[in-house]
Amino acid sequence: MITFSGLASGLDSAALIDQLVAAEKQPAVLLGRKVSDLNRQGSIVDDLVSKLRAFGDRARGLDLASEVRSVRADRSDTSHVGIAVSGTASASTHSLRISATARGQTVTSRTFASDSAGVLGAGSVTIDTAAGDPVAVSWTATDSLSAIAARINDANAGATAAVIYDGTSYRLVASSRQTGTAAAPTFVDAGDGLAWSSPANVTAAARDAAFVIDGIAVTRGQNVVSDVLAGVTLTLTAPHAAADPDTTLSIAADGEAMRDKVKGLIDAYNGVAGALDGQLRYTGVTKGNDTLFGDSTLRQLQGALSRVVTDEHGGKTLAGLGIRLDTTGRLTLDQAKFDAALTTDPAAIESLFVAGGLATKIATLSDGYARAGDGVLSTKGKAIDDRTASYQKDIIRIESMATATGDRLRAQFTALERAISTMKMQSSQMLSILGQLQ
Repeated sequence: MITFSGLASGLDSAALIDQLVAAEKQPAVLLGRKVSDLNRQGSIVDDLVSKLRAFGDRARGLDLASEVRSVRADRSDTSHVGIAVSGTASASTHSLRISATARGQTVTSRTFASDSAGVLGAGSVTIDTAAGDPVAVSWTATDSLSAIAARINDANAGATAAVIYDGTSYRLVASSRQTGTAAAPTFVDAGDGLAWSSPANVTAAARDAAFVIDGIAVTRGQNVVSDVLAGVTLTLTAPHAAADPDTTLSIAADGEAMRDKVKGLIDAYNGVAGALDGQLRYTGVTKGNDTLFGDSTLRQLQGALSRVVTDEHGGKTLAGLGIRLDTTGRLTLDQAKFDAALTTDPAAIESLFVAGGLATKIATLSDGYARAGDGVLSTKGKAIDDRTASYQKDIIRIESMATATGDRLRAQFTALERAISTMKMQSSQMLSILGQLQ
């Protein structure tokens, strides 16, 4: 569309209209600044919620005795046994001597000249173990040894099968799926069978693990044993030779691991405390509307956090472990005092965090502020989001109205310029005609 900007009237209508539109949009500009401030405030709340949840998660990792207790295990030699421990293990020392490790049963078939189809006629084998129902696998003269092995393996019976070639003959070898005498399979051949049922074809008899721990004889069907010592898993790897000394197992409290867990909680607390301090501390410089300086919710949270880490819980305090608040509201750890406290009372952390309930109290406090939906900060964040959305709608409405006003005025001024231009042309023509008549 062709527009006329003051050519006929002499008025700079485009500039006038732009100024009018800008004036009408001014409230939207002010709202835009508020939206920017609210977005920044929302980011501050989101960051606090994230840090609080991390703090609560750390606390939940210390609310059970098995989580607080950190133990480490060692053995006098690495040739015979592996050892792993959980928090339920007790500090102790044990003597271990292994006389046999567990193994599965291996049975070989009679020999065959080839692995081709037709080496066997129709037949079957039934495989039975104490752990499950018997499984029957059959074949015909069209099956090779490899096909029979695959069929046995697919049947998920108590044994697996494989074809072995010794350079002269082929055999079908069965191996029990599990170790120990109780898991040893029995075989019943039928038709043109494999001869797995023949005792003479047992090349390795199933065997239980046998060992003596603290003078007590123990047998198990597996080499991974987790039910002899509470919280301790032993992996038996080799029997002791006659000249080998007994293996000594040592289980002790792991002060370093416990300190690391507490340090993780301290770091998470300081993340929250630092974020709060950054908003609430006055540094002599006026803070803008895009901060939460002086916010009552943040001050309440700061006070609640300070109380929970300085109060007594079950007769114990963090200060008793060498953990104190500094002048910025952050926790500091005196490692020497921490180690000394655990030396005096190895159960000090458990007494404070579990029996005293500090871990649960921290988790509850964190949830109260950061839980999605109804947490105090989560609710505050939603309110900020709602205000932002409302302002953005107002901005869109104001800008749309201002744009529409500008479009209307431009159309009106264009029509006016055309009318003036037409009138000027007509006037000029009339003057010309009058001049000719004179």
